[in-house]
Amino acid sequence: MKNRRRRTGVFPWLLAILPVGAVLAAFILPYGAALLGGFRAGGLGAGPERETLPPLSLLLPVTFFTVKQAVLSTLAALALGLPGAVLLGGSGGRGTLASILRSLSGISFTMPSILVVLAFVLFFGNSGWVNRFFMALSGSGEGPLRVLYRSEAIILAHAFYNFPLVIRLVGDGIAQARNAYGPAAASLGAPPFKIALTVLFPIVLPSILAASFLIFLYCFTSFAVVLVLGGGPAATTIAVEIYRYAHISLNYSNAGFLALIETGIALTAFLAYLYFERKARIIPINIGGGDRGRGKRDSSLPAAFCAVLYGTGLCFFILGPILSIPVESFLYKPSRASPPLLSPRWWLGLGERCVPALFHSLSLAFISASLSCILAILAAAAVWSIEKNSGKKTFSGGFLRFCAAAPLASSGIVLGLGCLILYGRDHSRSVWAAAALHAVTGLPFAFNSISEGLKTLPANIFAGASVSGASPLMRLLTVALPLSVSRIRSAWGFSALISLGELNAVMMLGLEDWETLPLLIYRAAGAYRYGTACAAGSVLILCCALMLFISDARFPLPPTFKKRKNHVP
Repeated sequence: MKNRRRRTGVFPWLLAILPVGAVLAAFILPYGAALLGGFRAGGLGAGPERETLPPLSLLLPVTFFTVKQAVLSTLAALALGLPGAVLLGGSGGRGTLASILRSLSGISFTMPSILVVLAFVLFFGNSGWVNRFFMALSGSGEGPLRVLYRSEAIILAHAFYNFPLVIRLVGDGIAQARNAYGPAAASLGAPPFKIALTVLFPIVLPSILAASFLIFLYCFTSFAVVLVLGGGPAATTIAVEIYRYAHISLNYSNAGFLALIETGIALTAFLAYLYFERKARIIPINIGGGDRGRGKRDSSLPAAFCAVLYGTGLCFFILGPILSIPVESFLYKPSRASPPLLSPRWWLGLGERCVPALFHSLSLAFISASLSCILAILAAAAVWSIEKNSGKKTFSGGFLRFCAAAPLASSGIVLGLGCLILYGRDHSRSVWAAAALHAVTGLPFAFNSISEGLKTLPANIFAGASVSGASPLMRLLTVALPLSVSRIRSAWGFSALISLGELNAVMMLGLEDWETLPLLIYRAAGAYRYGTACAAGSVLILCCALMLFISDARFPLPPTFKKRKNHVP
């Protein structure tokens, strides 16, 4: 019996060796190397490629604009998402309205950032569909919407990309708070507005703040959106400057110093997100009246009108830009003054570059998703074994969870910079290096999916396997993993989806010869060959849809944002 317990205690750590080592080699050490590079030779402005600008004249404007656009982008995302969250919460989180909002809100968030940029340019650009519509109405030769290559374009694109988080995270909180306290407050005669202001809002405020800090984090570390839509030196961010220093100027000292600034601010935002997420995870339930309003919906005429109006705007704001990509791929203009014609021209000329790019993207996605799932399975099985043996959460399990979730707060640009500094440019310019970075990026989501699946497995099955004499490894291979196939498939599909749309690592590592679909789209759009970019973008959309189908189209949430548990004080 003692030997069996000893083997059971050692088994989880044998499983954890590979994921902990992978996180150490592909995340912690490179990230540390990038940050330590900022202290080398005095930091900003030092090194053989010393910039002509004084350090503060470069550092302060870039940092100020990065924070400013992230704050404004967060406010814009809240303005777009909070009405949908109220509608989702007002329906109790159920019904046709909730299903439509959930489906629509998940589309833009699962899109690769380069597709978001391309869709934004095609739909809201100077010659986009919105300006074409207004020009057709007014008969003028210029549309009223002129936001491209300005800070407004960055803010709107970030809002379009991130507001689904507000609908999901805040909407679920409103639904649970409404079901918990709404009936009791209504029975006491409180009007709906007073219930919302004095009861629901204080309870849901942590959810709003958690979503805000998470969106701020995504916007603050954004790279592809700013790189394409930025307006030059006046509208550049820390991530873009890190790329410019490391990849173009080869000045790792300046890049490392900017990485220090970005990491410090991003870490602060991430810790604030964790704090408010933990506050939002537990919603108190009023004893005796918690479920009486569950599933009821406000059927008043104003509420129905607002729902239809918001749903129409949501379809316009989400489906319009996305559908413009495949539509534009079949339109061809012989000259600038001629009207567009239906033509397969862009598709016929795409094969020479798109086929290799598609093969590179799918290969990279397959390798990285498989690596990510292997690491996630081992880490989740180790945590599950530790907590199953002890019957409670332990420090060891918390350490493994931290290792699996830590890459969530990382910046792909800083991570790529660390690989260049730590392993050298020659060793970093490889497909395996990019696959390792992609695998680490997808690890938090894969770990969350698989670990949650292991928790739901019935304990009596493993008790029976133990009585039959099965070892911990056999119980894992023959019982736990077969019962978690759906979770593993979901984790693999979403990890592949992340890799398919990832552009930061490929560009930062300098894989010019290994052209992926996002890199092809970026280069074509940068050369104003939007027809080619749209055809390649349509292929990428189909690939992403396939990966969503493989993953059961589950909406991905950050691994720390777990399902709320009702709590009776």
